[in-house]
Amino acid sequence: MSVMTPILRIRKVIRSIGASPEQADEFADAMNEYPTKDDFQERLDAMFAQQLNRIMFGVIVVVSLAVAVIAALMIALD
Repeated sequence: MSVMTPILRIRKVIRSIGASPEQADEFADAMNEYPTKDDFQERLDAMFAQQLNRIMFGVIVVVSLAVAVIAALMIALD
C-alpha cells in the first residue's frame, strides 16, 4: 500500500500520462476542493436531521390543532 496521499497519487498519475507539472498541480488542487466521502455523508446526515425536525414539528402542530378542535367541540356541545 502506498504511503502517498491520494492527491499526490493523482498528481503522479497525471504526470505519467504526459501533463506538465503545472497542469498536474492544477488538476490535483481542483480535485482536492471536491468534498470527501465523509464530508458528503455529514452534509447528507445534517439534511436528513433537518427534514426530520421539520416533519416532527409539523406532526406536533397538527396533533395540537386536532386536540384543540376536539376540546372546543366538547366545550361547545356541553
